[in-house]
Amino acid sequence: MASTSYFNYDDKLHDKFDYHAWKMSLDLTLQEQDVMDYVQGKILKPPSNALIAAKKKYKKGEFKAKKIIRDSIHKHLVSYISDLNTSKEIYVRLVGMFKSSNANQIIFLKNKLKDIKKGKGEDIKSYFMRITRIKSYLLSIGEAIDHMELTLISLRGLPLQWHVINTTILNNEKF
Repeated sequence: MASTSYFNYDDKLHDKFDYHAWKMSLDLTLQEQDVMDYVQGKILKPPSNALIAAKKKYKKGEFKAKKIIRDSIHKHLVSYISDLNTSKEIYVRLVGMFKSSNANQIIFLKNKLKDIKKGKGEDIKSYFMRITRIKSYLLSIGEAIDHMELTLISLRGLPLQWHVINTTILNNEKF
């Protein structure tokens, strides 16, 4: 029987910048596969005197939840969860490792975003990817950035020759 893989390489959790997208994808997969209740601790391990069928059902659901979570992370993170027994413990540890709402981080990232500049020789796609990563990390710690503010920040970080084009576009002028 072939093993099901729920996540491709780009969807896996690698570091703090992947957290927001990873968590959303993981939560949706756990819900889709009907095992989110195991991860949330709503389904408890049956007592030792429970029916064999109940024990088997629990073990199967717990295994599936752990498999989905394990499949959602890059292999370098496995050592951080290998000592844990339940899907809930694994989930809580991973979320705890990457979710942070530290005010200092928010200030640091907002300043980093405010000061971002397109590097000499850097292509526009790379520049926007750097902005997107910072925005995603801010989102992952619960800090949203207004679309207009992000647009203005992005435009401010472009070299002078881009400002002529941007001003023209923003003022709806023809070239």
